[in-house]
Amino acid sequence: MSKIPQSTIDEVLSRADIESVVGKYVSFTKRTGQNLFGLCPFHSEKTPSFSVSPQKGIYKCFGCQKYGNSIGFIMEIEKLSFPEAVKYLGDRYGVVVEWGEDDAEGAGNLKERKKQVMNILTDAAGYYYKALNSDVGKAARDYAAKRQLSRNTLVKFGIGFAPDGFDNLYRYLKNKGYKDEDLKDSGLFTTARNGNLIDLFRGRLMVPIFDAFGHIVAFGGRNLGPELPKYVNSPDSLVYKKQKHLYALNYAKLAKSKQLIIVEGYMDAIAMHQAGVNNAVAALGTAFTENQLQLASKYAEEVVFFFDSDGAGKNAAVRASKMMLAYLRRMTGIKIRIRIASVPNGKDPDEYIKTNGVESFKSVVKGAKDVNDYLFSRAYDDNYDPESGLDQTRFQEDIITYGSWLYDPIKREKMAAQAAQYLGARSETIVAAMERAENDADSAERSMAERASERENEAQIKKRRETSSDKPKADVVTRDEIELFVRAVRLGPVLGDASKVDRNDVIRKNDFMGQNMRDIVGFFQTHYDERSGVSEAVLITKLSEVLLNGIPAEQFYHRVDEALPEEPTPEANVDMYKKSLYGVRCKKCAGELLKIQSLIRETDDEAQKKELIARSEKLDKYYQHLQEESSKL
Repeated sequence: MSKIPQSTIDEVLSRADIESVVGKYVSFTKRTGQNLFGLCPFHSEKTPSFSVSPQKGIYKCFGCQKYGNSIGFIMEIEKLSFPEAVKYLGDRYGVVVEWGEDDAEGAGNLKERKKQVMNILTDAAGYYYKALNSDVGKAARDYAAKRQLSRNTLVKFGIGFAPDGFDNLYRYLKNKGYKDEDLKDSGLFTTARNGNLIDLFRGRLMVPIFDAFGHIVAFGGRNLGPELPKYVNSPDSLVYKKQKHLYALNYAKLAKSKQLIIVEGYMDAIAMHQAGVNNAVAALGTAFTENQLQLASKYAEEVVFFFDSDGAGKNAAVRASKMMLAYLRRMTGIKIRIRIASVPNGKDPDEYIKTNGVESFKSVVKGAKDVNDYLFSRAYDDNYDPESGLDQTRFQEDIITYGSWLYDPIKREKMAAQAAQYLGARSETIVAAMERAENDADSAERSMAERASERENEAQIKKRRETSSDKPKADVVTRDEIELFVRAVRLGPVLGDASKVDRNDVIRKNDFMGQNMRDIVGFFQTHYDERSGVSEAVLITKLSEVLLNGIPAEQFYHRVDEALPEEPTPEANVDMYKKSLYGVRCKKCAGELLKIQSLIRETDDEAQKKELIARSEKLDKYYQHLQEESSKL
């Protein structure tokens, strides 16, 4: 795959300081020495074990053992590939990320493919829009009129119509010169049994899906009659991941409100904008996701949810509440208030606004409940029967479950105090039960996370084996070798100071047995700066490519670095580095001496034997020198 130039990666890492990158997701609660600590965003914990070292440019969690630099953090937290993470940080910190030319199928080509897909989607939107306003679009125009969508709204949201027929759009786009391979990437077509592409959307009102910047990335199609399915939506594609978008956010963000109103369907969002509720967005027909909450937090300080009032809508509200509370408990750096509203009489927001007016709807928004109050109401309402009263057993179970989700101790105590009035129990007892439920859930989550991490690690190892050096035992390394390398990195600029470390005592690639370790040392030498040494954040970009003894190199390096104690003085650091270096070189000399001695015994060629003896004597002399130098330390 095409590679991003290392110089670009280095620049991204130098600008994207680890403290500011991680700080957007994690609140640092304490400082120990030069390190910052907070709750880990990758697993549930109550005591901060997540550490950030601004000096080294790395993060590491002592709980789940995740470790890396700014790029690795963004890859993990945003679920991005390495090139995507570099581009993400480059855009945020003002670094132009360009691609190398190693491979025609690399990221540069991918960028062109995405651009072509965006062009296809834009042309498709134009086709649908013209169809809506042509003779074939009368039924769709009538439907839009029935939904009371104004002409201005149709224009603003680019609403169109997909005529009946299996290849209308296909033929239109082919006539524009698009290739089948690009059309397949657009998500606008399905494949017939004969292998031909056919239009995905037929006989439907078409709603373009825009990203936050106003680019068309997908479509939604609404049936004009009662036939099922009511909605057909674009599948995920090169340019569209539905869980990462909020419909109408491109318009809602212009309202510059500190609040976003989130509804389930894009038709609701369109109607609300038409009524003047300009801060409304929709979740695109999917269960609300962590990515969508994070996206919302970039533009608002508060989100107000409207779920359908039926059983499915109420269950969706509870699921979303659990997800969001768990996410915000981990992502302590994301601050956003969650409220849940309910439209009176079971109506949806669109219907309610048309019947009661926008001002009345705004009153409904003001009356939205904080998520903890909503969950309490759900626990009570779901278990209350007008004839038999409150089912205390089920109410207690729900309250303990919902209370265990609350990460704010004050809100948890408030819920427990409210519940105590109905359960005839002390609020402290209820809080303790909530905490036990939380701990049980955390244990189960940790077990699942550990299994997922193991699977991820296995997949990573498999991938690195496929791309690593094809030489036998390329990843072999001894504990002494990796300790030597760690000590060399720790020396920083001292390693390049000839008054402290003789040039002959600087690590070399041939000090190491395995090819992967030699490549890492070569990278170290290339990126060594006499003023600062080599940044661990930069070094990780190389370590992340290879294995050492069958383990991802950055994990192996991290384990040894953690286990190796810091020396009390700079002079002691130099001495221990040299002792480690001499030890590695002595072992290598001893091994080579044994091989030469074996060859001497096996050869009958006197000239060759003489040459081998000379090599042996020279090597033995060097071995003695190393031992003498080591004994001085």
